[in-house]
Amino acid sequence: MGAILLLVAVVVSSCASPELRKADGYAEHGEWDKAVEAYREAAKKEPFSETVQSRMGLAKTRAAERHYEAGRRALDADRLPDAVQEFKLALGFDPSKPEHHAAMTMVLRLKEARDQMHTGEKLQGLGRLEEALAAFERAIELDASLSHASDGITEITKQQRAAKMIGGSLEPITLRFQNAKLREVFEIVARTAGVNVIFDKEVRDDPITIFIKQLPFDEALDLILNTNGLVAQRVAADTILVMPNNKQKQAQYQDLLMRTFYLSNAKAKDAVNMVRTLLDSKKIYVDEKVNAIVVRDEPAKLQLAERLLFAIDRREPEVELDLEVLEVNRTKSLKYGLNYAKQAGYGLRPPSGTGGISTAPTTWAFEALTSLGAGSYLFLIPSSVLIDFFKQDSDAKTLASPKLRVLNNKTASINVGDKQPILLSTTNVLPGQAATGAVPTTSTVTSIEFKDTGVKLTVEPSINLVDEVTLKLKVEVTRLGDQVTLQASPEIKQFKFGTRMAETVLMLKDDETVVLAGLIQDEERKNRSSVPLIGDIPWLGQLFTSTTTDRVATEVVLTITPRIVRSMTAPPIAQQAFWSGTESTYATEQLFPPRPSAVKYAASKSSGDRVVRPAAEAGAGMEGVSVPDDTAATSDTPSPGGRRANDELAGKAPLSTRKMPARVMGGLSLNPEELTAAVGQEFRLDLVTSQAATIGEAGLTVSYDPQTIEFMRVVPGAASISARAADGQVVIAVNRQAPGGAGEAVLAMLFFHAKVPGDSELSLRTIAAAGSSSEGGEQPVRQAVVHVQ
Repeated sequence: MGAILLLVAVVVSSCASPELRKADGYAEHGEWDKAVEAYREAAKKEPFSETVQSRMGLAKTRAAERHYEAGRRALDADRLPDAVQEFKLALGFDPSKPEHHAAMTMVLRLKEARDQMHTGEKLQGLGRLEEALAAFERAIELDASLSHASDGITEITKQQRAAKMIGGSLEPITLRFQNAKLREVFEIVARTAGVNVIFDKEVRDDPITIFIKQLPFDEALDLILNTNGLVAQRVAADTILVMPNNKQKQAQYQDLLMRTFYLSNAKAKDAVNMVRTLLDSKKIYVDEKVNAIVVRDEPAKLQLAERLLFAIDRREPEVELDLEVLEVNRTKSLKYGLNYAKQAGYGLRPPSGTGGISTAPTTWAFEALTSLGAGSYLFLIPSSVLIDFFKQDSDAKTLASPKLRVLNNKTASINVGDKQPILLSTTNVLPGQAATGAVPTTSTVTSIEFKDTGVKLTVEPSINLVDEVTLKLKVEVTRLGDQVTLQASPEIKQFKFGTRMAETVLMLKDDETVVLAGLIQDEERKNRSSVPLIGDIPWLGQLFTSTTTDRVATEVVLTITPRIVRSMTAPPIAQQAFWSGTESTYATEQLFPPRPSAVKYAASKSSGDRVVRPAAEAGAGMEGVSVPDDTAATSDTPSPGGRRANDELAGKAPLSTRKMPARVMGGLSLNPEELTAAVGQEFRLDLVTSQAATIGEAGLTVSYDPQTIEFMRVVPGAASISARAADGQVVIAVNRQAPGGAGEAVLAMLFFHAKVPGDSELSLRTIAAAGSSSEGGEQPVRQAVVHVQ
């Protein structure tokens, strides 16, 4: 029995095709890629062989598994290009496996994250911090493990924070002064914040009254400065200079910065007018060779110029136009009937002459006239009849299918046809002169010009934000006509040209096809030749008539399909709308930002408010404040100098707040826990800890409704912060190198933008926390509510 089976196997193997045996050999040695190719060659010769199909399927599965494993190893070794190639091959061999699709998606995401990180590093090196920050945030969103991107965010945030801060602490302070001297107030506030204050000689020591609660030092200082017509400039890390806010002092003390902005897409010569108009920058230069703008101005103006230029320096959208041009020519000719000779004549021929009858005059001698004979007389008599029976029917088609790729608001044109030479003659007449006896002369100069014939198409696309394309279209069809005689002697002939033109504006969606037809020219000619008088007799006249009918019809059909290659992308709302200061000063933030501070930070008695008590130091004219710690933690009466006053000064709609039951439980919380904001308004939530000593390193998430509100940015407080936002969640990494006391602290300030009316719950959860105290650890979910009206 075994011998029989062996014999059968040998017979089957000998009957197999060479391609199949070759493929089996590759499979036995584990060379699955070559085996698949060999099985495909075998399948071409045996397309219905189940054996070939099953073995090829097994080889594809094995090849896909091998490439998938190779891709995983390349991914583990951080060789992303190799991983992309291996996963691509695995998908090609076996696209049915979901893990292959998942691996391909993952590796492409990681590759894009690396590309974004490298782009951010390059932009950071060029000084384009806003763009670099966006690239780093996108990289972190795609791959949270990119430490270089996180370091880049932290470094850029520190640079921006250092540029904005005048000095001092970000922890909230409470101030209460009544009829106090201005310089003494500055001295006490500066001593509290640990900074030095230098006054210009023109600063007047006027009395002021101020009462503010829970404001960071920078905001409290801005409030005092702006309400007294002053401005401060940092002259050292811990020293500020206070001076009057006028042009003379700013020109005296303001440092000017030179900045070069390199543009990638926008034209520098066009963008410079925007910078001049909006920022009133006078010292500005355009270098068109490198497409750059050089500005010398104060730092605040340069920051605004950077945001403006980044908002307009967008890549041009691009569209590919798929065209089909069809020209159809139909020609029909019909000729039938009896064609009789149409001439009769009489003439004389000289004795020595030859030829027939001619209408040209002939010179005769008298002797020739006297010797006329029978051979001198000529007669032309109609003596022939031709029967015409001719019919012609012809169709001609001209088809062109070009593809044009053109940038937004640029013109593209195409001409499908030939160039026809045209003879041009220019005649110059030189007048004669009677004095010299010169006669008038003429000279003719001949030249050749070429005229386009066929279909000429000119199109200008305009792409909008919703992927619709407006096409300004012009179609011109030029056809070569008959040849006509322009001059008999010397004979000059030229061709006639027929032109049809259509011009229109269309709006099409992406990948939508429109057909333009109706450019039709229909020409019909009918010619009837007959014998006079006899041809007009009914019925009988048809025997003496010849009829010729010519009909020429031409139609042009054009189809056009726009396919958007690169859409128009608007920058995020944070880059479209940002604060720019007041009428007299330039800044990147509001002068008095809204502070919804009706809900107080919950704290223990040992950690109370940070209160400036000047009564014992400032002497008469100042009233110290003594706010019990428990009162500061539970009172919900807004302070006269708090949020409402700031809102009125800023001219913005106030954020209404009310206190809710405390959920802090000695850990982290969002403050305030409930607020109301108007649509389009930017509002702020503080990330607060009631036990600062327990926070060393922590990972937090803040979840929100992305349909209602949009995360804008985070400003570090009492800790180093790096954050990324994606899909309604902000992931925050907190690193507090020096935790300090056990009281409360504002770790970060989160800024959001109200998009549409509705309610959004914000949930705070601790991912991981580590600190110097055992009191740290995982915290339960904390919630806040935002009402957008």
